[in-house]
Amino acid sequence: MPASTAAVDASLLTASSDAIDRIGLDVFLAAIESTRGYVTRVLNQHALHGEIDAAMQEIRVVAWRRAESFDPTRGSFGHYAQGIAAKVVLATRREAAIQCERFTAEFDTDRPAAGGDPLDLLVHRFEQRRRIAWVRETVSERDWTIAIELMLTDEARADVAERIGVSPRTIRTARENIAAAAWTANTALRLTDRGYPNTRQSAIECIPETDGLRAIALFQPAMMRDAAAVARITGLSKHRVHSRIAHVRKLLTLAARILDGESI
Repeated sequence: MPASTAAVDASLLTASSDAIDRIGLDVFLAAIESTRGYVTRVLNQHALHGEIDAAMQEIRVVAWRRAESFDPTRGSFGHYAQGIAAKVVLATRREAAIQCERFTAEFDTDRPAAGGDPLDLLVHRFEQRRRIAWVRETVSERDWTIAIELMLTDEARADVAERIGVSPRTIRTARENIAAAAWTANTALRLTDRGYPNTRQSAIECIPETDGLRAIALFQPAMMRDAAAVARITGLSKHRVHSRIAHVRKLLTLAARILDGESI
């Protein structure tokens, strides 16, 4: 971790704090450490192994700074620390996604070089039409409208949010849904072209790993009806697991239809 971060942490742990005195330093440290399993599981799941120590550091710092607002009548400090850990992990994943542009839906991939064979360009355009048609078939009307607006305005998200009256979070969610559908369609079409059979395992291979979607897809259909169990096993946030399960079902249906040879 950066030296400056370590210094901040050391100064916090040696500083006098009435709130920590009330909670108890041992209780505070044990509560923070109890979040490590959750942090490790979720960040490993999203290939963010190198962010675990930094996330634990951030949880410790945030918990110390917010100790004054802890209300023991609403639950234990361990529960309070888990809430902080969930927010830090989510922020870590979002930052990583922004840095690698994970949620950008790249429809125009493998575009032939300018001046190349006109037949290659024709085939490319046909492939693009196939992908876009399947994505349009899968996502909601609102998500597709947002996607079109973003493409027409060169990703001017603030302008789009204001013009169509939605929140920035809605814009971000729509982009994630479009990207997931595009990934699924692209992969399923490639597997179909290579002669893969329409099996559940093939469909699962088409689901992106981002945001825990692949992890949910691995559950048997009957198990996916138990959202609380899915949240507990995967470490995903309970308040979003319902919508993710519904989204995964749509993606699995999309993959299965393509693998089965359907056309639009």
